[in-house]
Amino acid sequence: MVLMVACTGGKQATYVGVGLTPYGSTTNAEAQTLAPITTGTPLPTPSPTPHYHVVAAGETMSSIAVLYGFNMKDVVDANPDINPNAMVVGMQVLIPAKPASTQEVPIAADLEPITLDDPQCYQEKSGGLWCFLTAVNENANAVENVLVEITIGDANASQLSARIAAAPLNMIPAGGEQVLSAYFPPPIPDPFRYSYQLVSSIPVEDMSRYIETKILEQSIDISNDGLTAQVSARVFMNGIVGDTVRVWLSAIAKDANGAVMGVRRIEAVTELDSLGIVEVTGFVYSVESPIEEVALQAEAIYTQ
Repeated sequence: MVLMVACTGGKQATYVGVGLTPYGSTTNAEAQTLAPITTGTPLPTPSPTPHYHVVAAGETMSSIAVLYGFNMKDVVDANPDINPNAMVVGMQVLIPAKPASTQEVPIAADLEPITLDDPQCYQEKSGGLWCFLTAVNENANAVENVLVEITIGDANASQLSARIAAAPLNMIPAGGEQVLSAYFPPPIPDPFRYSYQLVSSIPVEDMSRYIETKILEQSIDISNDGLTAQVSARVFMNGIVGDTVRVWLSAIAKDANGAVMGVRRIEAVTELDSLGIVEVTGFVYSVESPIEEVALQAEAIYTQ
């Protein structure tokens, strides 16, 4: 079911769902996803609490920031003793209570309307919960900084936890869409309820901040078990030769039923040469079901 996030009576609408116990071992895709309902009381906002993320293989400070809906600077500032370029597996990274970049974002009537799918949530083997939802921009203009706050709790609306779902790319063009993701560390209530609301959606007023990009070639190599995909793309940027650019590649992994199984932002920083082409390579991982396909999108901006 697709719902339009709209403003009613000057207040931001909130959508509520209820989830059965998420899957742990079953391979039935229908049993693995939440079954949303159209009635219920929105879960209250929990008191924010910081926690630590244990670095896994292939993770960077940037990918961890996206995982929790932060800007990279937010996480770097919270970990002054950690060199983002020298992280090792097993290192603990402090995740602040709430993204500094969203602390003052109001839930107001002037948000750009965004169409949101209901979150589809999956429990991973470690006990944490991944939630994915698709945001569609049906406006005539591009929007950026689209953020959705997802709150989960038990049947009594206690044991509350909230996370910001963010997209791997910053901008959604007119008529375009992005898959937002949020991760909830364990423990997860069993069973659990969820609610969600749009908290940020800003019209893009200066498109010159974004460099025109095009994926010229791409390669997707899915592992034998289907749980990992290595992606590579040659991205053309129509920018200023000699300037330093930051390129983001969005990798959305889907299973045979078209359900999102993984979201990853892969980042590269380079000085733009006369060809304007950079190769971006990385991995995307499935939360459970085998990956059938991976969709790639690219975005680039000038670094300051």
